[in-house]
Amino acid sequence: MPLGTILVIVGGIVSALLSTAAIFGSGLGLLLAYFAPMPILLIGLSRGRQAANFATLSGIISALVLSPGYQGVLYCATIALPAWLIVYTALTPQTKTKNQADLISIGEIISRLVGLSAIILITSVTVFLDMQNDVAVAIETFLKKIIAYNRFGSNITANDQILIERLVPVFPVIIVSSWLLMAFLNAIIAQAILLKAKTNKKTAFNYSKITVPEWLYWSLASSGALILMGTENIQYIGRNLSLIFLIPFLFVGLSVIHRIADKFRSPSIALTIFYILMIISSWPSYIALLLGFFEKWTKFREKLM
Repeated sequence: MPLGTILVIVGGIVSALLSTAAIFGSGLGLLLAYFAPMPILLIGLSRGRQAANFATLSGIISALVLSPGYQGVLYCATIALPAWLIVYTALTPQTKTKNQADLISIGEIISRLVGLSAIILITSVTVFLDMQNDVAVAIETFLKKIIAYNRFGSNITANDQILIERLVPVFPVIIVSSWLLMAFLNAIIAQAILLKAKTNKKTAFNYSKITVPEWLYWSLASSGALILMGTENIQYIGRNLSLIFLIPFLFVGLSVIHRIADKFRSPSIALTIFYILMIISSWPSYIALLLGFFEKWTKFREKLM
């Protein structure tokens, strides 16, 4: 067997092994699990889509063999498939010329990850929750079980109940955002490593010109329609889907903010202040979302050049 093929297969196995590290519950184990997509990304972005196919398949088989059934399925849905999707999208040319400079942009990659997360959310709610009952109540019960388990069966306190009540309305969005952050950071680090080693098949991501595809606007409108016309359960799902579909627009808005900051005498100070405000308050995020959503028509970035 050629050395390259062995490397690809081993990469998938390493990815699966990293994902199982979280089972041990230690801080190091959780950190290793966070970088489980990295081997597939490194192989795919340096060797191409076919190598990514084999590495992903190797990882899935290894995870199903090494992990309990549900954890193997979780690996497939949240690690292997997203990593494969990033590589496949990143190395897909937009035209038939197959020019490296004409590969699909980072905005399309983020949008497809968001689309995948929406599919996973709908599937999870349909398969694992009883749609005849209130989905929000089911999630609240789940959170209570998690807190009680972490406290060795202790009763839920008043503070716990307040926290749960705040989490329940947006719990799917919190999970998806954390998952997207993991996938996105792994992709950035993998690309940086390969650029340094000069073995990358894709040019560096251009964050300053990030855009989103038109289908994302239609997806957002559809999820909004669910809020207006659906039952209570459908409204809950539609509300969370709407927030999920807004995530790529946040990235676009942040690129506009960066372009605005470039006009200041000290761009780094301006951006630091903005991100601090974004952490302690929600209104800067709303501004970024609005800028990102309307950038398609306002062309702020072009006007600021």
